[in-house]
Amino acid sequence: MGKIIYLSFITAAISFTVTETRIFKPVREWVKGRNIFLGELISCGYCFGHWVAFVLAAVYQPRLFESWWLLDFFLTAIVIAWLAAFQWAVMCWLMEKAGK
Repeated sequence: MGKIIYLSFITAAISFTVTETRIFKPVREWVKGRNIFLGELISCGYCFGHWVAFVLAAVYQPRLFESWWLLDFFLTAIVIAWLAAFQWAVMCWLMEKAGK
């Protein structure tokens, strides 16, 4: 379970950095200009977090449910993304409170 928690923190950090920070704003705008769907994807922290969670789950292969590997992979990635969504929301709230 520890690996799941760590991966959720990493997912939240990557998701927040890409979707909310000023340094990635030109990238988000460029992608939106090229493809509306992908532009929306990298502008939504919750949406982007799912894709990050799926990549991290594929790379680190944590096992949460010990069932059929594909179902376990999918459910584990969803749990990582769900935990990361709460962390992402807290980071957004803190940045708003800081006036950033």
